[in-house]
Amino acid sequence: MAGKPRPMSQIKQLLRLHSQGYSIKAIARTLGISKNTVKSYLSKLESVNIEPQELLQLEDPALENKFHAGNPAYKDPRYVHLKGKLDYFRTQLKDVGATYPACQLHIC
Repeated sequence: MAGKPRPMSQIKQLLRLHSQGYSIKAIARTLGISKNTVKSYLSKLESVNIEPQELLQLEDPALENKFHAGNPAYKDPRYVHLKGKLDYFRTQLKDVGATYPACQLHIC
């Protein structure tokens, strides 16, 4: 699922078809998406540990939170390191004439 997330209506349709016993190939063909996309949503369904019927009753924003938890960049240790240094950079940049090349920020 490197592409953009699917609309919630399409995910609900995927859940309905899966609960009715359709195969991955049939679901992909019906919805016009790839088999790998269907597989990835079904694997997320297994990791959520909630029955498909319960997910179908959720409102779209709640369902979206179950399948698209957020940006994984916030879990990266580099983000935590950079976030810890932001206050320091903010104070240093207030000095008159202060410039910081990318190499000092450890970005290069």
